[in-house]
Amino acid sequence: MLIVCAAVWRALANALLDLVRVMLWPRRRPLSATRICVCRIGAIGDLVCAAPALFAIRRTYPKAHLTLLTTPGKYRGARHAQDLFGSSDWLDEIIVYDIDEVAGAKNRLALARKLRARKFDLWFDLPLDRARFLRMLRDIFLARILGVGWAFGWRLEHVNFAAKAEAQVMEFPDEVERLAHILASCGIEHATTFPPLIDDAQDRLMGGVLRDFKASGRPMIAIAPGARRSCNLWPLERFGEVCAKLVANGAALFMIGGAEDFAMCEQISAGAAEAKNLAGKLSLMQTCALLRRCDLLICVDSGPQHLAAAVGARCVAIFSQRNPGGRWYPHGRGHLVLAAQVECHTCLLDICPFDNRCVKLIDVDTVLDAANSILRQTTHRAGEFKPRVEAK
Repeated sequence: MLIVCAAVWRALANALLDLVRVMLWPRRRPLSATRICVCRIGAIGDLVCAAPALFAIRRTYPKAHLTLLTTPGKYRGARHAQDLFGSSDWLDEIIVYDIDEVAGAKNRLALARKLRARKFDLWFDLPLDRARFLRMLRDIFLARILGVGWAFGWRLEHVNFAAKAEAQVMEFPDEVERLAHILASCGIEHATTFPPLIDDAQDRLMGGVLRDFKASGRPMIAIAPGARRSCNLWPLERFGEVCAKLVANGAALFMIGGAEDFAMCEQISAGAAEAKNLAGKLSLMQTCALLRRCDLLICVDSGPQHLAAAVGARCVAIFSQRNPGGRWYPHGRGHLVLAAQVECHTCLLDICPFDNRCVKLIDVDTVLDAANSILRQTTHRAGEFKPRVEAK
């Protein structure tokens, strides 16, 4: 009954969003445009997962001036959009604002004037999967106030009161596929192809740094233990054990993450002397260049898994049960996601009240088994780690 109620509410909410949008912009999507704005908020993973949709809009309107409007939200001061897309030749402009910068009517009006002055012909909103109905309704009217010629994109996906029940019976597309489906409904197809995220200079730089490792024939494995949400963290001592066994079996390890992850990576790599701690030392583009050359990334649910997917690297991703299964899995084939089943799944919490129980049910042997499975499909010969088959 709960699932039926959620489905009815979602259908009614989306019908109302569509009705309001069509009343404000009754014509079909224009086939040509001079200036386009795409709104997508969030951190690294949110932006990377939206990159194929952005790229599809660019391919559909190759001559338009394309602007990305974004905010890191609660991650104030972050400039991930510039780091990821700042040197791209397919994106013309990036406008980033912090929440503090639009606090108060005066600041909101200043941003609105800035956007209205650009006279956007088209506006695409790429909402997060948990975007709320009232906020999306507000943003539709905001786009109209800004004088946008035509707008599209708002879609209610999750109904929080039924999240757990739906997760038990429904399969969810990953975030890349979800956004591609939104664009397909207005006639923009093939929105699952990632754009290039590495410029030639950075790619050559990392190629030079890693040349000796690549020439040695050793498996190259990146390790990303950090996450912005504590509920996604896997125990450091288990990461340390994984790293020690991988190094003992001949792998070259590279610890990656932000500057805030450096101390964590130092602790993990203490038992794996040859592991290189690069946390906080690489730009996002350099991280992509590193991942492109790696045979594997071992990580938790965080931004690096999406960077890896974007450049074709395969992942062993250790997942909590915070979100509906599948939604934030790395896009593409060949990845192995490890997730244990618990009764308190789909909690949508940032901090686990049960000491990350779901993540801790995944043991070291399970992770090593998954890593070995992927490495065996490469040209390298991986060591035997004697793992179990799956997480229970």
